[in-house]
Amino acid sequence: FDVDEDGEGIVDAPKGRAGNYTNVEDILLCNTWLQVSRDPSVGGDQSRDAYWLRMKEHFDVRNVSGIDRSDRSLRSRWSTINKDCQNWAAAQKAVDK
Repeated sequence: FDVDEDGEGIVDAPKGRAGNYTNVEDILLCNTWLQVSRDPSVGGDQSRDAYWLRMKEHFDVRNVSGIDRSDRSLRSRWSTINKDCQNWAAAQKAVDK
């Protein structure tokens, strides 16, 4: 840590977690997934890294939160959202029986 001249206050605090995703960011991530996964010009032959690079680029252009999310963070958040959606769909299917 760097401290001020008196040795009392931290001048440059280390960067930590960016914080939780907001509902707006979650919706943006879902819309990003829809746009990127439905793009017929790319097809299904792209690598995982190429896919998530496209996801991050699309997300970053539209993200107005001021928080920079890494591709790793986006992947992790998408995994959580996707798992929750699958659980909801399974519960809905059980109710519809």
